[in-house]
Parts: sequence; C-alpha cells; structure tokens
Amino acid sequence: MTYANIPIFVAHMGCPFQCVYCNQDTITGMVAEPTEDDIRRTIENALETLGQKDEVEIAFFGGSFTMLPFELQARYLSLATEYVTEYGLAGIRLSTRPDGIDWHIIDFLSEYPVRTIELGVQSMDEHVLKASGRGHDIISVLRAVNQIKRYGFRLGLQMMLGLPEDSYDKSIYTAEKLARMRPDFVRIYPTLVLEDTPLEQLYQSGRYQAWDLEEAIETAAGVTGIFMRHAIPIVRMGLYSNEPEFLGKVIAGPYHPAFRELVMSRMMRKRIERSMDLGEKSLVIDVAPQDVSSTIGHKRENAKYFRNRYGIVNFQVIADASLKRHTYRYKNTVYSLY
Repeated sequence: MTYANIPIFVAHMGCPFQCVYCNQDTITGMVAEPTEDDIRRTIENALETLGQKDEVEIAFFGGSFTMLPFELQARYLSLATEYVTEYGLAGIRLSTRPDGIDWHIIDFLSEYPVRTIELGVQSMDEHVLKASGRGHDIISVLRAVNQIKRYGFRLGLQMMLGLPEDSYDKSIYTAEKLARMRPDFVRIYPTLVLEDTPLEQLYQSGRYQAWDLEEAIETAAGVTGIFMRHAIPIVRMGLYSNEPEFLGKVIAGPYHPAFRELVMSRMMRKRIERSMDLGEKSLVIDVAPQDVSSTIGHKRENAKYFRNRYGIVNFQVIADASLKRHTYRYKNTVYSLY
C-alpha cells in the first residue's frame, strides 16, 4: 500500500517547555500560527499533486498539538475533518508530548477522525530527559501510550540519539523499551546542534559534546536492528532539509542528507562481516534488488571497506528478485540482516 501525509506545521505552538535542542522555527520554516486559509491552501495543493495513494492523512506536525487551547484544536480538527469527509481520506494525524495526553484529551480527540497520534518520547532514560529539558518523565510516557492504545489510535513514537547524557547503551535501552510498547511505527533522529538553542550554548561552552557521524551511524544501526526484529516500521531516520536557511543553522552534530542509507549500509556490512570466510579474496553477495545500493555502500563505502580491511579484490553484489528485502545470500546460505 502507498501512504502520504499532508503536513501542516504548527511549529512551537502549544509547547510549554524549551527542550535544549529545539528550534522549531528553523526546522519547520514556520513562525506564525497557520490561518484557516493557510491550512486550506496546503491541503488543496497537496490533494492536487499527491497522485493516487491508498491512504492519506492530514498531519499536524511540529508542535505539541494537544497542548494548544481546546478552541484552537477544535478549529483545526474541524477544518481537517471537512477534507477527510469530502475526499475520503484515512484520517488525521497529530504529534504531541507524552504529558500532553490524558483521558479528557483522548475523549476530545475521539470526537474527530483522528487516526494516529505520535509521541515525542526521545529517551527512556530519566537523566537524559532531565538534561535535555524535556519536562516530562518516563511515567508520563507509559501512561500516554496506554491511553492511546486503549482507545485504538495508531501509535507512533519518536526517539533521538545523542541528547545530553545519552550514550550507545542508553539509546539501545530506549529502543528496546519502545519496541516493547508495540507502536505502529517509529521515527529516529540524531541530535543536531542548531543555532539559537540552549544546546548551542552548552556546546559552545564545552558542556555538551555533539556526536560525530560515525557514532550516530553505529548507534542508529543497533537501534534499527531492534525495531526490525520486532517488525516495527521506521518511517523516518534522520532530519533532512536542503534549504540553505536550515543548513546554515546547523552548528554541529551528525547531519547527513543520506543518513538512513548510511545506517542500512552499515548494518549490511556488519552482518556480511560476521558470515564471510576470512582469507578469501573474492566476496560475492546476492541481495534483493532494493538492497543493492545499501550493500555496495554510499559512494561504494562497503566495497572500499572490504578491500582495505580484508584484501577483497573482487566484491560483487548481484540482484536476485527471489530474495526478500533485508536478506542476502552468501555461498548458498541466506542470512537475515537483523
């Protein structure tokens, strides 16, 4: 099936906290509250250009939607409902904070065709949450997840890698905890130091050390394997924008426009490394056609790695449509990526 979101950004509206990494105006490009005309124009333009999709949701991203005044929430939801009804869309999606969910809010949302609720969990480590200025604790996460699932909404969870006080082990711990909650999907974002944020001040003063790209890739590879083993889709990995205004405000951190490709390539390389016969000079791998690129690696990174590390002079990757995605065949044995 094919899916699409019609994104409507409410930026920092509704959020009562300043997380150390947050500069929503830079990320979304939005500063002012979207008007009814803005929302109608966004939805109608998207409907004209999306093409044929099996499921389309109108998505309120960027802020803590359920912390907006109820009158404003109702106005936005009513407007979106018009298009959901008229065009037979799948429903409404919104993102919020774990402490922005309670039974009263859930009851309110259930009056509209809200289908999906995404929670910005970011970490399941209390020290990381506190150091990042999140303003909520783990109990808030568990309570919100329970309430969302009890009402039958689709659940999305977001986590971040490399927040203050974070580590590889803490990120793995967070991923394992989130996977046990059985969300319908997750998003994974490496922490970037953006201009005009408290994190920039911590970075400039030496109180925060940004992760480099290698550390982020290794950690994301471990986290991704956990979600893949639990058959939980990762709908987004990495923050990407080619807007000069955004790129100019990234002070430090593991930004890369092909971050997901780098992570999948690393996972493939590590798995092949565990199954290959050492001492041979030829390495022939069969993969699904969709996995050819990640197996070779970004800019042939894996091919170079096997040559430099193991002296492989003949590294071949052969597309085989009979293989499932995220598997490969080596010497007549099929292995799973995770």
